[in-house]
Amino acid sequence: MIALVASITALLLSTLVLMVGSGLLGTLLSVRLAAEAFPADVTGAVMAAYFAGLMLGALGAGAVIRRAGHVRAFAVFAAVATAAALVHGLYIDAWVWGGLRIVTGFSIAGLYMVIESWLNERASSGNRGRLFSLYQIASYLGLGAGQFLLPLRPVEGTELFMITAAILALCLVPVSLTRAIHPTPPQRHRLALRAVFTSSRMGVLLCVAAGVVNGAAFALAPVFVVAFAGVQSVSVFMGAMILGGMLLQYPIGQLSDRFDRRLLIVVVNAALLAVSGLLLAVTGAGLVLLAAVAALYGGLTFTLYPLAVAHINDRLGARGDVDFVGVAAALLFLWGIGAALGPVLVGGLMARVGPEGLFLAVAGVTAAMALYALIARGEQVPAKEQSAFVSMARTTSVISELDPRAREIDPQLDWIEELARADASADEATPSTQEASREAA
Repeated sequence: MIALVASITALLLSTLVLMVGSGLLGTLLSVRLAAEAFPADVTGAVMAAYFAGLMLGALGAGAVIRRAGHVRAFAVFAAVATAAALVHGLYIDAWVWGGLRIVTGFSIAGLYMVIESWLNERASSGNRGRLFSLYQIASYLGLGAGQFLLPLRPVEGTELFMITAAILALCLVPVSLTRAIHPTPPQRHRLALRAVFTSSRMGVLLCVAAGVVNGAAFALAPVFVVAFAGVQSVSVFMGAMILGGMLLQYPIGQLSDRFDRRLLIVVVNAALLAVSGLLLAVTGAGLVLLAAVAALYGGLTFTLYPLAVAHINDRLGARGDVDFVGVAAALLFLWGIGAALGPVLVGGLMARVGPEGLFLAVAGVTAAMALYALIARGEQVPAKEQSAFVSMARTTSVISELDPRAREIDPQLDWIEELARADASADEATPSTQEASREAA
């Protein structure tokens, strides 16, 4: 285990630093928009632009990496994200910020793709699950830690944008200093939307619903907290929500693997309905209780997408013609649609009914999903035949190649990976072969 961690330390550090900067910037913008008296629907639209950029990056950043190479592409994406963070402080304008959020989302997706490609190169059948877990831990810890940098400076100034830019620039350092071989460029995979839609309508709806709930929470929860508990409470609330999401992944995953997954989907959505109501009830009860309920909320809401992925994999597991990465890309695309729509729709509701509209909307979405999952018909998959629950990163489809379930559902990934590595070795050997030929001549 120590040797594994040592071999990917640079990549994990870059992931950690990247997520610190990304987490701080997202929360800062939401709070700053509220401080500038922008209505909630405008805030939601600006914050939704990030998820639109993330989707575009997941689809298009691979072309940049294939053209420029991993190190240069990483430098380009980090430089663009850094510049975008600085420009936020120069222009307090919703249209400008919306455009910058698209640019930031695209750049962050590119950074994810480079890191995940490198991690894939390090993965083997013996360490894939542990490596995947380490990446998830680094992501959650970085995202959670970034929230606690918010109180360092007043949100009304430009200093926090400068701090964010510095952090995003620092994610370059570990990758730039690594001596690891350059990974093979990310492969092109078609979105396997047809396979996903024909496998489970409930899984598709749950992916979109998870995106709506997750996107709205990240974009608008700071607005809710500012209204009821003040700016000073935002970092604690958001940090508790994210770290709670990390801690509850394992126990819910264990339940998911042992019992009927469709029943657990009902239970988790019903629990989210109850916790959403509880959050509305404890707004004036003190920060400790509010943070505790936020942690429970995060623990439940961050399992919606992994549950949807696991449910669809249950349906696809018996088929031998499944492109696992194509399926993962399709599911991420569906989640991204929900994440982009969520802040817009929920922000519109908040503009009309007030900050409590956030968790009223979450309650409505989760109630509808619980009811649909309860009455949906279809053949149940026995618990022993279910695919394993795995905590999923909502980054790019490249990370799905690290998913330990990939080899179970799509065995072709093993020989594809070996072929790609062989091609990379041949490419590295070509220059030396040509040089030897010239010397012989």
